[in-house]
Amino acid sequence: MHARKQIALGAGLIVIFFLGLGAVAATAFLPGYAGEFGQACLSLITSPFLMESAIFFLSLTLLFAINGWRRQREGSDWVKLDEKGMPIKEDS
Repeated sequence: MHARKQIALGAGLIVIFFLGLGAVAATAFLPGYAGEFGQACLSLITSPFLMESAIFFLSLTLLFAINGWRRQREGSDWVKLDEKGMPIKEDS
């Protein structure tokens, strides 16, 4: 059941991302200043260097956010080892 929840979450994030991208693309067809602003945003989003760097930094931010959430939920993953490399169990 846990895998289905993860798949649903990932699919939901992808759908939200593409709906947001579609909304930005739709603003390019609005009349007046809103349309010009939409065209400017769309040209910035789809330029090769900016798009790739923005996706990289968004992905990196998402990775750190998910890892921080996991570490807060599961606790620190710090492990003390003895001389033989075996983990030391501490009473908490």
